[in-house]
Amino acid sequence: MIRQHEDVDGCGCFRCQDVDHEVVHRSLVDAFSWSTTIPVARPSVVLVLGAVGVIQLATLVVSPALALLLAVAGVVGVFFSRGYIGIVAQGLLGCDAVPSRRALRLALVRLPAFLGAAFALVLGIALFTVFVVSVVLPAARTLTSTAGVDPVVADFGALAVLVLAVVYALLKSCFVPEACFVGGYGPLDSVRVSWRLTGVHRLKVAFVLAGFVALLALGTALDTTLAGSDAPVALSFEFNDTTVVIRSFGLSVGGSVRFLFDLTVTALYSGLFVHQYVDNSLGSALDE
Repeated sequence: MIRQHEDVDGCGCFRCQDVDHEVVHRSLVDAFSWSTTIPVARPSVVLVLGAVGVIQLATLVVSPALALLLAVAGVVGVFFSRGYIGIVAQGLLGCDAVPSRRALRLALVRLPAFLGAAFALVLGIALFTVFVVSVVLPAARTLTSTAGVDPVVADFGALAVLVLAVVYALLKSCFVPEACFVGGYGPLDSVRVSWRLTGVHRLKVAFVLAGFVALLALGTALDTTLAGSDAPVALSFEFNDTTVVIRSFGLSVGGSVRFLFDLTVTALYSGLFVHQYVDNSLGSALDE
């Protein structure tokens, strides 16, 4: 496990956590280059990602009830594979290499902690949404009505507050999977650690998240270009007479390209996230 130095019994320095000191000196370009070596050094990563992809594709050929179950398993599988990549990647950061079977067991053992953290985040967002809708919005409407302003202004204001708060919470929680799977933290501690780590090397974190969002947008652009609304199980919407495909599945050109694109992005960006998690966890000790 790699944790923040203050969460380690005794000394939590690089040497005591078996981490190469070079980690904190790599630029984002070097870190991304390092992440490309993970699938080559640990081919089991490709197998795990492929298995998750097969689960997602299986939703096309099973009954609706089973398809829903497999869809949930597919979503969980994405984070499971990210955790698996984080565990095996420790061996490339200076730590002792973790065999594939042991990495699978560790990922399974630590998966409940991540699910608990995800549930806590969803619950927190839901409660905040209820608060905004039931308390903030009526109060804002009363104020705008008293001031003679159109109540629509209050609606847009409340919506803006809600959206910004949710986006902020999700961005601050970007290291929750790594905290659970790599650091071995519990559900609430992983959220605490993630919120703290996003405050370390803010510019690097911002670039990592911006790149991730850009790649998600690129994936949507690929689907919009290669897959029409008639593609198998396509999720899309109409915008200015253009069909924007959010996600295409099935045996189609768009679905196949998107499948390979998602597999590649997950493999490379999972490595980048774990590298930044370790960098921020141990680099924070140097900043203090």
